[in-house]
Amino acid sequence: MFIRLETAVNLCLTRTEKGIYTDTPKTDSSVRIIKIPEVIIEKLREYKKWQDEYKASMVSKWIEHDRLFTKVNGEPMGLRSPYKFYEKFCERTGLRFVNIHSFRHFNASIMILKGVDVKTVQACLGHNDATTTLKIYAHSFRKAQAMAMDSVADCILGTDKPDGQKCG
Repeated sequence: MFIRLETAVNLCLTRTEKGIYTDTPKTDSSVRIIKIPEVIIEKLREYKKWQDEYKASMVSKWIEHDRLFTKVNGEPMGLRSPYKFYEKFCERTGLRFVNIHSFRHFNASIMILKGVDVKTVQACLGHNDATTTLKIYAHSFRKAQAMAMDSVADCILGTDKPDGQKCG
């Protein structure tokens, strides 16, 4: 299996009364290329290696599909399976449960607070236009703007940066 540092988001899973199938995303802007951190790529490689060994031990019981994450017999898992696993994981570990969609908002907020421009955030999220991103994440952009203005004030006042260097 070939895993790249960048991957295309050009397919999604859909459920109908006939079962789960692969389809295209709902909008053209949902089709995009995203960078996957090397540490995640390495974990996926480790998982794929384990899965291949497991599959070999299953012999004829394994049902071949094009999915990396499957049921124990290789069949595609249900669309809610990751959600159910995450819910049970939170219960078992005592972590506060948040809706899966909250991870998307967390990701967007971190990008904004780290100074990523709105067009890049829009592209990463697959929004049709930057206005959608600005409307949904206005609070994060306001906070980022306040942090930017504080950094300008720090430079004007000669305040040390967190790394101990002086501005200018």
